[in-house]
Amino acid sequence: MLGFRRFSLRGLEKVSLEWTLVCVSYNLKRLFTLKNFAPAA
Repeated sequence: MLGFRRFSLRGLEKVSLEWTLVCVSYNLKRLFTLKNFAPAA
């Protein structure tokens, strides 16, 4: 997913935040891609 291989930070709280950022960026990229493929209404 976007070249993500390992966590940069240590600790459960920091890793949770890092994972959230990875997921948000993935979803934004996916949203942008799907928006561009949607037929014009």
